[in-house]
Amino acid sequence: MAQVTGRVFITVAGKRLTSKSGATIKFGNVKREMVPADNGVVGYKEATEAPGVECTLIHTADTSLTEIQAIVAASGSFDTDSGKSFVLSGMCCLDALAMADGEVKATFGALDCKEV
Repeated sequence: MAQVTGRVFITVAGKRLTSKSGATIKFGNVKREMVPADNGVVGYKEATEAPGVECTLIHTADTSLTEIQAIVAASGSFDTDSGKSFVLSGMCCLDALAMADGEVKATFGALDCKEV
């Protein structure tokens, strides 16, 4: 029986992040949207979407928000417990970080995402 992905492990700039369950990865590439008109749908349009990772980090004494906030042009990985890995290049922290109840929401953009 095949294992279903349950846990993921996120590494950015050589450091494993302490993330909660529920992290997501976006592969990027082309996003399509249907275009409706008064007489029905007339087709679709395309836009480029950047790859990236969204996660919630658990803040501990070893967590440096300053280091995470300063991440630019880094390499990273999104590894699953079912054996699939994704490598992201050109990663950067996109949003200002804020901590509440020991948790930090972090969003990383990337230039490229490849399944390895």
